[in-house]
Amino acid sequence: MVNANDNPIELVPARHDAWCECFAAERDRVSDALTSASLETAVERIEHVGSTAVPDLAAKDIVDLDIVVADDAVSDVSLALESELGGGRIENGDHWQPVFRRENDQRFNDHVFAASADGWKISVVTRDVLRAYPAFRSEYGTLKRDLADDHDDLVAYSEGKTAFIERILDAARTDDDLTFEFRIPTVES
Repeated sequence: MVNANDNPIELVPARHDAWCECFAAERDRVSDALTSASLETAVERIEHVGSTAVPDLAAKDIVDLDIVVADDAVSDVSLALESELGGGRIENGDHWQPVFRRENDQRFNDHVFAASADGWKISVVTRDVLRAYPAFRSEYGTLKRDLADDHDDLVAYSEGKTAFIERILDAARTDDDLTFEFRIPTVES
């Protein structure tokens, strides 16, 4: 079984093009699995998020997908992914249930989010700001390297990024060049 803590916190140099290809293949597997389970109409969007979705940014070699579904379909979709594709699923509640997978030696975190949840929106905004602004991307890369050097614990590593992510969201709220079809949420501490 694959779980969130299978790999150490190890950053690798950017492989954006390869990670985008991995995302596309996983998105297709997810779509096929949900079609087989008659759940394709529950899916609202599938996004490539996280550092592997940002050019020129070192990342853990794990491709993150946010699979945004109807609010009442989170459990059904995550169970179908686990059943059809394998991996380890965590029942976090009604709004977010990740499925941690490995396919062809590539790790994937398939995050199933309710459409009304803020988590996927934070991921999309963060990705888009990091893509648009090299200075933020550089600062984030440095922060991630420092956190990886200082922490073996994934929770501490993730929490160490919270203040920076909130700055990214604040920047997006005041940037007229970036638009989103949803309200930009705040980070939950």
